[in-house]
Amino acid sequence: MGPFVDDTDGKTAETGLSIARADVRLSKDGGDFAQKTETSASLHDEIGYYIVILDATDTGTVGELLVAVHESGALPVFKTFFV
Repeated sequence: MGPFVDDTDGKTAETGLSIARADVRLSKDGGDFAQKTETSASLHDEIGYYIVILDATDTGTVGELLVAVHESGALPVFKTFFV
């Protein structure tokens, strides 16, 4: 998930964020946002990208899956998937 970049300059990669389970918000097929059910925190991979693990409950609804993270110090990041 990413890239997460600094919210001040909009270009510096954020590599030390603490992205908890509750910070990863999912909207399944247009529904209300809720935290992911898979329990792990997200870990930095490289250059501002983080590994976000989802489980079968998170991806079990057919349709659009919007994954969003808004972490202090970084610009918001979101990705849209189709299940």
